[in-house]
Amino acid sequence: MADGEQIVFQGKDGTEAENLIRSVKAHAFKLGKQRDNDWMAAFASICFAGNALRWFETLDQATQLDWKLLSAAILVQYPAVPMGASTSRGG
Repeated sequence: MADGEQIVFQGKDGTEAENLIRSVKAHAFKLGKQRDNDWMAAFASICFAGNALRWFETLDQATQLDWKLLSAAILVQYPAVPMGASTSRGG
């Protein structure tokens, strides 16, 4: 993530979810905040947009405020595409 570049998570799929988690972790590491679950959750909270934002706002406060809980909830809500499955439609 370049300086001034904002992470935006729309909730398209599991790959985008994984990228959000990696980006939040990388940014936290860069700032020496990688062990600060509260900071990481607060930072991630400003990355949600569209349907992902609507989903985030339905989460209980404990999940919204704790990165370990939030990142796990993201991966449950936006699961990985099974190996061998195609994300393209049509044939």
